[in-house]
Amino acid sequence: MFRVVLVEPHYAGNIGSVARLVKNFGIHQLYLVNPRAYHLSDEAFQWAVHAKDVLERAVVVKSLEEAIKDASVAVGTTAKYYEKLVRRTPVTPRKMAEVLEPYWESDEVAAIVFGREPSGLTNEELDLMDFNVTIPTSPVYPSMNLSHAVAVILYELYTRKHSLKRKYPPPKRAWDTLRRFLREVIRLTNRHNPEEVEKAIMAAYRRGAQTEKEVNALVGILSHCVRRCGREED
Repeated sequence: MFRVVLVEPHYAGNIGSVARLVKNFGIHQLYLVNPRAYHLSDEAFQWAVHAKDVLERAVVVKSLEEAIKDASVAVGTTAKYYEKLVRRTPVTPRKMAEVLEPYWESDEVAAIVFGREPSGLTNEELDLMDFNVTIPTSPVYPSMNLSHAVAVILYELYTRKHSLKRKYPPPKRAWDTLRRFLREVIRLTNRHNPEEVEKAIMAAYRRGAQTEKEVNALVGILSHCVRRCGREED
């Protein structure tokens, strides 16, 4: 299932417009992180039109961590492109939709996170994401209106639903197991920047592995490395 997360949205009109888009494209959940505008205001209802029920069911939380804590995968949206930081190299909305396609028919949660209208997501918030997505726009004026960005992202997701070949995404427990073994392998290599390496490799895995079988294959390789390197250390 899919969850749209808005971090500190400033304008009730945007919240209402996003609620309408959530209903347009069959998204399952809307979460609001510390909203600056009231999501049940007359203005929000006006922009939601026939999606008032989405606003009424919206979940309001105090932190981004709370909004994504049960998500199997969290994707951050950004207008910025970070060439030097591998873990933040974003994908296109089309590639994101391809990676997340199996979540249409799964109880696992894929959270798509959108930042504040004036400034987007912070670097610290992007660090919480499994990978990031950027909508290609003109470098003269790359930032889009919040609801317009949501429309582009959800459109790409929805188009994949119609070409869906039944797949089941890796459950959260599989990713957690993979991360545990990867962390141990990195420790054995004595890298000076283990957290950076872990984020980069996990982002690559997230973009590539689409089934539990694929994740388990990676776990098998990493667990073998841990056992072998552990014996060599003794």
